Amino acid sequence: MKEKSLFDVDNNLIEKVFTSKDVFYNNGIVNLYQFLKDKNFGFKYELNQNELILKIDLKKHDEVYNQILNSFLKEEKIVTFNDKNKRIFFNSTLNKFVQEAKVNIKGGGSNDSKNSLIRVNINDLTISKDELKREEEIYLNSFNNTNKDDFSLSKCYYDKSKQEIYILSTLEEYIQKYTDYLVKSKNLPLNSSIHSFEDGQSSFHDMLPNDKIVIIDGEKIKAIKTIDKWDALIYWFGVRTKRFYNFSYFIYPNSSNLEALALFKTALKITDDKAKVRDKKTDELKEVGTNINFYLVLKNDEIDNENFYISKSADEFELKFFMYLFSIMYHIEERYEKANERRRERQKELFETLQYLSFVIYTEDKKDKTIKTSLNEYTRAYQLIQFFQILKENNLFKYFADLLYNISIAKKKKRAEAKEIYNQYTQLVCLKILNFQETRNILYLTSFEILKTMEDKKQDGFYNRLGDDLFLFEQLYLNYILGGKNMSIHENAKKVGDGIGHFCAELGDKDLLFKLRNVKNYKQMLSYFKDLKFSTLKNQSDARFSKDFNESLEVILGDIEE
Repeated sequence: MKEKSLFDVDNNLIEKVFTSKDVFYNNGIVNLYQFLKDKNFGFKYELNQNELILKIDLKKHDEVYNQILNSFLKEEKIVTFNDKNKRIFFNSTLNKFVQEAKVNIKGGGSNDSKNSLIRVNINDLTISKDELKREEEIYLNSFNNTNKDDFSLSKCYYDKSKQEIYILSTLEEYIQKYTDYLVKSKNLPLNSSIHSFEDGQSSFHDMLPNDKIVIIDGEKIKAIKTIDKWDALIYWFGVRTKRFYNFSYFIYPNSSNLEALALFKTALKITDDKAKVRDKKTDELKEVGTNINFYLVLKNDEIDNENFYISKSADEFELKFFMYLFSIMYHIEERYEKANERRRERQKELFETLQYLSFVIYTEDKKDKTIKTSLNEYTRAYQLIQFFQILKENNLFKYFADLLYNISIAKKKKRAEAKEIYNQYTQLVCLKILNFQETRNILYLTSFEILKTMEDKKQDGFYNRLGDDLFLFEQLYLNYILGGKNMSIHENAKKVGDGIGHFCAELGDKDLLFKLRNVKNYKQMLSYFKDLKFSTLKNQSDARFSKDFNESLEVILGDIEE
């Protein structure tokens, strides 16, 4: 952040300039800008491609800061009451011990919640120590859960001396207390209250300037890394709101072009509330663990699966997110009763914006939500969305969704535990498609698992064979994503597969098909084709292969032997 004073005839202003940096800072700049557009804090601001500029009355500098932070903590539901969990408080108005909702800090740790509580010295209460003692006895006799930690009398006191007591307060009072805890000075220590990655991989600390070395009495000492409180505000805006999540997985759009990032986030209308879907059995709306309503959007593409949001890995969530994003962009005109030129331009603008964006995804530790494990940036969204466009034009976008679902429910037995587990091939398929890598081997292994479990799942409306469309999907994938690599093998394999199918149909014998399904490596494949040649000679009076089949088989055999 840059800062300078501006003097004119009527005003003494301070100008704060926030320039693009890392993913969380960039999101913070855009989120703050969008937040200010809906409020009136009495100062001017502007966003351009590289920076956000605030022009604030110097005399109201700190007051404005507190107003923004407190408003943010309340309206973005960072500080809320947790009605499902309660604890003991002392109600200083009624002068009695009560059990009321805990204070919840979104994205915070236990220390954050504890430091938002308000405590007073017992001498400042309007009752005497003896009366307070009697209230303790009344409390113990009134509740039968006082042996539990959250409801024990000791929990209501700050320490064993019992000189300070936690009092029941309003949400606004808790917010102000939390603000005072977060912002104790102009420069704040860079700790987990800002953000943290503690997995030995990419560290949030590494995104910022190195620690300074100061010399005190001739001795070099590593100074504690700090940041300006306004920079901390930007990070709080960037880290805690307006990102996409699915249980423990989080996706942040990012760009050094702040105008492009703002356009994207405005168009997507990101909410932090969990999505709701209608339960087909009970017809009731139920919350799901993501703020992305996959079902509402993807049903426009005939992807009628309310459980499509479920992801077992960050890679699966990421790929499904881009499918969701493509669907929004593809159907953007259908949101309006009458499309016009401006709306078509809006679709084009949103698509072009992808060229300036990357997407950062991280996984949150399920036990300690202040710890983030992994931090990866995806930069190929523009090309991936174009591929989805090609699938859509060839009526294969729905097939692709069905393919992912079929893979996810294909099961295999884990010998060590002797029980069925979810097939882990889903993550590998998603990872390879995201990285534009060859998918043939993994899809082959997956199709084998699906064939083994097909009979058990044949009543499932979503469960189908991978089918003939798999060839068409792979054909488009090889052509568009891999630049035609291995296309000849793909086409020859199709001819050979069709030929074997027709040959077996003419003979009325499926033995060759079962043997082909069980082939697991190139040696077994060579052996299989030798058996095929023998069977051809043996049954040539009843069934024959075409010239195309024989030529394609020779090409494949040559490739295998090489």
